[in-house]
Amino acid sequence: MFHGIMWQEVASTPIYSAIQFAASFAPTSAPPPFMGLDAMANILESEDAHAELVILVVGETARADHFSLNGYPRATNPRLSLEANLISFSNIHSCGTSTAISVPCMFSYSAHDGFDVKSARNTENGLDLLQKAGVNVLWRDNNSDSKGVADRVPFENFRSAESNPVCDDECRDIGMLDGLQAYIDGKSGDILIVLHQMGSHGPAYHRRYPAEFEKFTPACHSNELADCTQDEIINAYDNTILYTDYFLSQVIALLKANSPKYEAAMFYVSDHGESLGESGIYLHGMPYRFAPEAQTHVPVIAWIGSSSDIDYAQSLALRNQANSHDVVFDTLLEVFEVTTDLLPAAEVKLVVLEEEEDEKNHNVAR
Repeated sequence: MFHGIMWQEVASTPIYSAIQFAASFAPTSAPPPFMGLDAMANILESEDAHAELVILVVGETARADHFSLNGYPRATNPRLSLEANLISFSNIHSCGTSTAISVPCMFSYSAHDGFDVKSARNTENGLDLLQKAGVNVLWRDNNSDSKGVADRVPFENFRSAESNPVCDDECRDIGMLDGLQAYIDGKSGDILIVLHQMGSHGPAYHRRYPAEFEKFTPACHSNELADCTQDEIINAYDNTILYTDYFLSQVIALLKANSPKYEAAMFYVSDHGESLGESGIYLHGMPYRFAPEAQTHVPVIAWIGSSSDIDYAQSLALRNQANSHDVVFDTLLEVFEVTTDLLPAAEVKLVVLEEEEDEKNHNVAR
């Protein structure tokens, strides 16, 4: 048994991040006006024969150091490790330690240091820009919701058996792939699909994966972590990562089936990490300035299809570069070759497009 500190934004004890999030929506004298970004987006002229097809998987509660792609000794990524043209970015840190902060932040024009969740709710985000630029945007959610990010784009809830065909103990992330091929077939032009996982959300890690993915045993089968040993908790958690590995491999299989018709790519980024007993701390949601590395160091993965115009070699060279959730906004605009009149500050993209000599002006920056 463990005797430690438990943190989580939905825990019954007072939690800083939950209080901070709730306080940000406290009534004010007047509601803030909705703010558009500084300029409409414009699709850069291109001679590319293929439209873009990108699936962005927003993970839940996954920590980077439990991915075997990043050196974890357990084989938690047996399928992804076999994929060619896959990059695991090993030095990315989250914007927050809770979904309510991190998910809006990663799609926000505001960088991590200046991010405010209330302002983000009332400001256009990266999905808005892409949709205005003509990209077909779809958000599918098997988590709580989009935290306001997808309020103005098509949204589908996969938390119930009415929409998700793969539900047992709970509805599975893999169900979000149902019908996606038909959706793709019915669209023309560029497509961005966001899949928001249930992923590894605790404390009931054992509920996050089907029984056939219980490879690491004995696993904790209680919602009360105090009922289990630390090893049992870690086993259950690692099984959730194993299931995410399977889910991502199926996302890649769908993208391969749509190449070379589309320039296909997958990006995976977790919202925050998770404490599993280090220094007596469990779960997540600690104040960022005090949060351990386990809650802020997140896995970020890119798979680049053979027909994509992303430069794999140059992007691979960035895999160990320190960065944050800020890369999501800029990377999406870069991949869809969208530019704005926003003033540039710093390039923080994950990937580099292959460019002709006369196309060096693709500035997508904050």
